Amino acid sequence: MTKKTILSLVVILVCGMAFFAPMAQAELITINITATVNYLEDFGNYLEGKIHVGDTITGSYTYESTTPDTNPFDDPTVGDYWHYAQPAGISLTVGGFDFKTDPTNVNFLASIGNNHSGRDVYLMRSYNNLSLSNGTGVDYISWQLDDHTQTAFSSDVLPATAPILSQWQFNNLRIDRVGDYLIDAQVTNAIVIPEPTTLLLLLLGAVAIKNVKHF
Repeated sequence: MTKKTILSLVVILVCGMAFFAPMAQAELITINITATVNYLEDFGNYLEGKIHVGDTITGSYTYESTTPDTNPFDDPTVGDYWHYAQPAGISLTVGGFDFKTDPTNVNFLASIGNNHSGRDVYLMRSYNNLSLSNGTGVDYISWQLDDHTQTAFSSDVLPATAPILSQWQFNNLRIDRVGDYLIDAQVTNAIVIPEPTTLLLLLLGAVAIKNVKHF
């Protein structure tokens, strides 16, 4: 067996393991995001003047890719994927404040619209959230993307990849407590974090290939 053949077999084996491993179990998807604040209301100074237009928001959100669609109207253009347990939820940081889903009372929605009311929609929203370090409450944390060309999605299935931002004309990350404060931002970067299993398989593949090269 030649060196080239061995290398090919190793690559096929590792790639096959990486492909089939997630299929054997439910897959958690975690997406890192970066955003820039573009609008702020805080007339009651609940945010203590610590957040400003132009500030950077960093964080991530997590959902389960195999969560069933529970849209109450059985609408083929909308998939509603509700999550009620950790680690599903969202966590964002800006201005020294942490805006997070309450891990003891998760109520997190991932909603996908395909050709729904003249647009494709990508929505992640957390309804139950922890209070800030100064005791101020957080009503909603949400990120919505709209594509009015209706080409971003081909179905209402919950994707296992991060959205491609250039495909969306409306991009709004919002954090608010109704009537008290409002933070609007635009997400500038979104990337999926590989699962530990996937990372391990990729590492094993790299080691195997290195060893074959020295065969």
